[in-house]
Amino acid sequence: MNHSRRGVIRRLSIAALGTSVLGACAPSYQQSTAYISHPRKLPKVKVSKDRVIKETVGLRPFREGGPRIEKQELGNKVIVHNYGHGGSGWSLSWGTALLASELVDTTNQRQVAVMGCGVVGLSTARTLQKKGYEVTIYTKDSYPNITSAMATGTWSPTSRLIKPDRVTPAFAAMYQKACTHSFQTFQRLLGLNHVVDWMDSYRISNGQSTRSDYSNELKDKLVTPEVDFYPKGIPLSRKENPFKYSNVSKSPTTIFNIPAYLKMLQDDFLLAGGNIQVKEFKKPEDVDALPFSCIVNCTGLGAQEIFGDEELMPVSGQLCFLIPQPELNYRANMSGVYFIPRQDGIMLGGNGIDNNWNTTPDPEVRDRYLHALEEMMKNLRS
Repeated sequence: MNHSRRGVIRRLSIAALGTSVLGACAPSYQQSTAYISHPRKLPKVKVSKDRVIKETVGLRPFREGGPRIEKQELGNKVIVHNYGHGGSGWSLSWGTALLASELVDTTNQRQVAVMGCGVVGLSTARTLQKKGYEVTIYTKDSYPNITSAMATGTWSPTSRLIKPDRVTPAFAAMYQKACTHSFQTFQRLLGLNHVVDWMDSYRISNGQSTRSDYSNELKDKLVTPEVDFYPKGIPLSRKENPFKYSNVSKSPTTIFNIPAYLKMLQDDFLLAGGNIQVKEFKKPEDVDALPFSCIVNCTGLGAQEIFGDEELMPVSGQLCFLIPQPELNYRANMSGVYFIPRQDGIMLGGNGIDNNWNTTPDPEVRDRYLHALEEMMKNLRS
């Protein structure tokens, strides 16, 4: 009786084990086939001219030799320069702020002035405060009337940073240090009111050529395994591809919520005892008149007039914003036109004109953006 009972129990246990093993495996199999059979459905951008809420043209401060981060004697004052980042100012802001602060450390001054209230100026001021410096910012304008407010707000540390043939081993080492520090700082800001977020980015290749902005050639020279922080783009199969285009890849990237981010930096600066003074600089004598022995210059294109930097060149970039759609959780790029959903609107961009000071939006550029986005959405699988 006992032997028979043990046999029944054993058979039941084996049956139960088989059921539990199959039960554990089945959901994984079903989920994977469901994922492959049904491409991820992405929400569509609502595209029309009457949904445009603002248009801007920002001027990137580009230097063929790359950003100027160095110390200069000006009479009885020390000027630490930190400007000329091209299209990489947001991405490298914390990194070059660190480099500039290390130059300030050599001056033995504890009270410092910072010229400029963009993302580079604010990041530099906050870095100095964290080191124990008393900092005053001098600026002719603040958000939203600054170049930093007219940026795309995405991770792009090699965008118009330097001419590829001007890269030296010293510059590459500087880039590696700045890029690493910036990336690590941004990751520590994740989860803080969405000032920094990660987002999937889709690159669509439709056979049309796009204008080069040195990025690919620069990446070959500057992006080493030590600073290659992002997973590579993955070519999507037909079953995984949310678009009808045949050549689409996907990779994650970092997005900055520019209004909230700049406000956070400015508020943090003031809460830490910082002072902001409105002042416009036109010549070195205006700088010399400041009651500080150490001054950090983060004026961007303003350095051309103030310090006579003729290497500086504006590269204009036009942006067009559509009404925000909170459900959008991805960005895409096709034929040199991209869109990025942000809290202040769905941003469309992709042009750059060298040595152009004109900040008036061009209706033809806006229409080209809208047309490209309309094509993308027509080819988004429903």
